[in-house]
Amino acid sequence: MLKNYLITAWKVFLRRKLFTFINLFGICITLTVMVVVTRVIDNHLHPIGPEKTSKNFILVSKLLITNEDHSHVSSSSPGFKFIHDYVLPLSTPELITAFTRESLVPFFIQGKKINHYMRRVDANYWKVLDFEFVAGSPFNQADFDVGKFVAVINQQTAKKLFFKTNAVGQSIIFQNQKFEVIGVVKNVTRTELEAYSDIWVPYTTWPKTSYRQQMMGNFRALLYHSNTDRLKDAQLEFIDRVKNEFVAVDQNQTIAFSNADNKLEELARDIFGEERSYDSYVQTLIIMISLASVLFMLLPSINMVNLNISRIMERSSEIGIRKAFGASTKQLVWQFVVENIVLTLIGGLVAFILSELLLSFIESSGLIPFVEFKFNLRILLSSLFIILIFALVSGVYPAFKMARMDPVIALKGGM
Repeated sequence: MLKNYLITAWKVFLRRKLFTFINLFGICITLTVMVVVTRVIDNHLHPIGPEKTSKNFILVSKLLITNEDHSHVSSSSPGFKFIHDYVLPLSTPELITAFTRESLVPFFIQGKKINHYMRRVDANYWKVLDFEFVAGSPFNQADFDVGKFVAVINQQTAKKLFFKTNAVGQSIIFQNQKFEVIGVVKNVTRTELEAYSDIWVPYTTWPKTSYRQQMMGNFRALLYHSNTDRLKDAQLEFIDRVKNEFVAVDQNQTIAFSNADNKLEELARDIFGEERSYDSYVQTLIIMISLASVLFMLLPSINMVNLNISRIMERSSEIGIRKAFGASTKQLVWQFVVENIVLTLIGGLVAFILSELLLSFIESSGLIPFVEFKFNLRILLSSLFIILIFALVSGVYPAFKMARMDPVIALKGGM
């Protein structure tokens, strides 16, 4: 029976080429956008680079200090003093790493100015994040404690500055400081926000020590635990410490808000921009994305429903004849649903190829530095789910409408 459904569907597609093209075009555009967006979000939430350990850490990246009536508000990344006083003393995490955001530093090569991104980090940074070293090794705790002038650079920087990948033992100079290169790592994609940089040096090499007294500044921290269930405990310990032990530097700003978020919570907080709350907004984000996805798929689905109903009008004589010869409602419904699923699967296959080409273009274009979109089973299953939903939404109603047609009226070409 299924074989007959498929043969009939294929003959219908070939007989009505314009209808088939219009439907396929709508399916391809919709599914291509859905697959690309899904892959980009998945790439951020499930990294494949140094942040592949993200399920085991939470991030402290924001600090808001205010007063009771919120008339005096300061908001930025935390400074080292905040990290030192309220993050590093936490007992629940197995590891805590403090580091700065990436910042541009200039180099001069053959008289030409080239900017590279640089981070100042601690020794735990290399334990929490899983960098792939192609040469050398990271600096250790002893190097960090004494403020040794050593640096880790990425492959691109090594090639630009020294025209080779293995740059261990070479020297780099920036901000009037000379560092010895002790390690070279694989390039890190810009989407891995806590790992991305070109150069990493110990923050104990900072030219001035004034950063140690700054409550607001340019620091971030990752709280790591090998048992993911303990991350919630670490989060609660941190929030409790900020709520109950915060000591104001400015008496006009005596209340602090800061969160330790996983990647999804951080994304939700960035989108909704709410820092004066300890709610994660994850459920709100999921609802918003779900509604947006439904609406995005609903519009072309409605268009396909209208096209399918028009196709029923054209096939009314065929339907009337089949019903007159004993075809059941169930058989007719299945025939139309199979046709729609086959058409959507073909469109899904084309959309998947188009999305791969588009993602490959993004990878090679440099729009997102060093980004890689690797295929995995989760993406395949989610893509198939999207395709199936699209097929059912656009095909079930016309199928039942077709199956309920009166055979006499259908033979006359009516509804």
